[in-house]
Parts: sequence; C-alpha cells; structure tokens
Amino acid sequence: MKNRILAVMPLVSVLFFLVAGLYWGQWVLGLTAFLLIPLSWIILTGKPLKRLSEIMPFICLVLFLWLGFGLNLWHPGWMVFFLIPLVNIIVERRINARKIVGIIVTGAYIGIGLATGQWHPTWIMFLLIPIINTIFFPQRHAYINLNKDMFRAKFKDIIIEHEQRKPKDDDDF
Repeated sequence: MKNRILAVMPLVSVLFFLVAGLYWGQWVLGLTAFLLIPLSWIILTGKPLKRLSEIMPFICLVLFLWLGFGLNLWHPGWMVFFLIPLVNIIVERRINARKIVGIIVTGAYIGIGLATGQWHPTWIMFLLIPIINTIFFPQRHAYINLNKDMFRAKFKDIIIEHEQRKPKDDDDF
C-alpha cells in the first residue's frame, strides 16, 4: 500500500496544483503541493514516529507556505516553526540543558516582543543560543584535536604514500 501511495503522489500533487490554480486562483499555493512528493517519501519509508522529528522542519516549511500564500497569514504563520523543537522533545522523551537554553531564549523573545512590540531588534537574542551552549554545554564530539603526530601521519598517508603508489596503466587496449 505504501508503494502505491508513493507512486500516485506526483499525480495527487498535480491535482492539488490545478485545483488551487484554476478554482481558487492561487497558483503559488498550488506550487507548494509539489512538496508533498518528498514529504510522502520521507513519512512512508521507515518508522513514522522516529522520522517525524527529522522531517518536522520540512513540515513546518510547508505549513508556513500554505498559511502565507493560501490565507495570507504570514505573521502568525511563522509560529509553526516552534513545533520543530516541541516535537523533538516529545518524540525523544527527554530534555537536556542545551534544549532548555533554546526554550528560555525563545520564551524571552516572545515575552519581550509582546510586551514592547520590538520584534525586529530583539531577534538578535537568538544568537545567544549557540553562544551559551558552546560555552557552558559543549558537545563531546564537536571539536577536532589536531596534534603534530596526527598531522604527520595524515600528511604521510595522503602525500608521500600516494606518490609512491604505482599508477595504473589504462592505455592498454
């Protein structure tokens, strides 16, 4: 059944495109229907609940475009992007300090924006998320430790041993 749905999804997308364009006059909204093709492939191949966390940015983008182009709701529509970390927290069923930093900064942004109406200059506070996480909650494998011996071994493997290898003679017919 999954293969049948995947096979018919391009036709369904064309149908949505034509209905949105011909009946509603929303050709740009109809173009977003073609995003259903990769979305259906992602959802229907593998475990859907596990995949939901991975495809949530794509789903939010589709929802945002549909709200914007179809209903002209660009301003409240951007809030669908808050679903990305929320779904990730729900699917993984755990929350760590790095995620809490993102939640606190986002909450502060929304609070300051609603209280003062200063949405534009306060978006800069989102730069605090990678700064705070890098300083206080670094990831274990985020850094590469290069020492002199490792550099010499890589140099020897790539440069010296590569030149000493015999090239293949591909001219023989």
